[in-house]
Amino acid sequence: MNKNVTSRQELIDAAMEIARTEGIHKVNIRNIARKCSISVGVLYNYFPNKTELIFAVVDSFWADVIHSLSGINPRTVCFTKFVSQFYAVINEQLSEFERDWLTQLETMPPEDKKRGRELENECFQVLLELLRKALQRDTSIPASVWSEEYTQEEFLQFVFHHLIVLLHSGHKNCDFFEKTLQKILY
Repeated sequence: MNKNVTSRQELIDAAMEIARTEGIHKVNIRNIARKCSISVGVLYNYFPNKTELIFAVVDSFWADVIHSLSGINPRTVCFTKFVSQFYAVINEQLSEFERDWLTQLETMPPEDKKRGRELENECFQVLLELLRKALQRDTSIPASVWSEEYTQEEFLQFVFHHLIVLLHSGHKNCDFFEKTLQKILY
């Protein structure tokens, strides 16, 4: 175990690989040290505890998702097609992990859950912004769809909430949801 280390990113990549192949519950200091051929002590220089490591893995996961989503051009597809592609990208990324990895994070102590929720909310705001831009760029949606009682922002919250529910439920696609959005918008 005398390898010259490494970078924080290399450690996160190793943790991501373990999470993908063995499950997030197998991500721990010892397993990552073993995978990177370093001592446990070296790893503690980068992550003071397992919780910090898990947060780094989750943050890296969402960064990968957001990067993948940036490949979808909302200018070339209508909003409902964008939603379908958006869902497919996130679903594909999630499928690399155990289906219940988000649930496993719920076992963290309350103070860590709070911090985890804050990190999650930051990522979700970025995802919502992608949806917002796609909705605003879809010129085929009649302006009459929106009103003070039925705003774009509330609609986006509705769409995002239901996408998360579908992801948690393990649906392979959001075809029915896409059809529902088409009936609402067009």
